Amino acid sequence: MTGLDKIIKQIQIDADNTTEGIKAKSEAQCNSLLSDAKAQAEAIREKGKADAEKKYSDIIARAESAASLEERKILLFTKQEIIRDMIANTTNNLVNLPEDKYFDLIYKLISKYSNNADGVIFFNQTDLSRLPADFLQNANAASKGKLSLGGDAVQIDGGFILTYGGVDVNCSISSLISDNSEKISDAVAKCLFA
Repeated sequence: MTGLDKIIKQIQIDADNTTEGIKAKSEAQCNSLLSDAKAQAEAIREKGKADAEKKYSDIIARAESAASLEERKILLFTKQEIIRDMIANTTNNLVNLPEDKYFDLIYKLISKYSNNADGVIFFNQTDLSRLPADFLQNANAASKGKLSLGGDAVQIDGGFILTYGGVDVNCSISSLISDNSEKISDAVAKCLFA
C-alpha cells in the first residue's frame, strides 16, 4: 500500500466515522423531537380530556339544577292547587252544614262581628227560609247590640250581612274566607305538608 492509498483509506475511515457521528446525532435529535412531540400530544390529549370532563360535569350540574327547580315549581303549584280546592270545599261544607250547626256558627259570627249598636241582619233566600223560630232571640243574645231581621234576601253564598245605618259588615262565608285566606292557607299548608 502506498502512501497515497493510506491517505485515501484514512480519509475514507474519517469520512465513515464522521458520517456515523452525524447519523447518530441525527437519530438522537429525531428521537428527542419525536419524544417531545409525543409528550406534547399526550399533554394536549389530557387537557382536552380534562376540559371535556369539566364541560360534561357543568352540563350535568346545570341540568340537575334546572330539573330540581322545575320539580319545586311543580310541587309548589300542586300544593297551592290543593289548598285552593280545600278552601273551596270548606266554603261549600260550611254553607251546607246541618241547620243546627250552621246557625250555631252564625251566632258565633254575630258575637264576633256585631257592633255595640242597633242593626239589621240580612240573609240569602236559602237561609231566610230555614231560620229557626227562636233565631232573633238567640241572635240578640249573641249580639253586642239589638238586631232586627232584614226582609229582603241578599245575594251571598251563606253567612249574613249586618247593616248599621249606612255601614255594612259583610259576614258572608266567601267574604270571611277571602279576608282570612292567607291565615287559612298557612293553616292548611301546616296540616297537609308539615
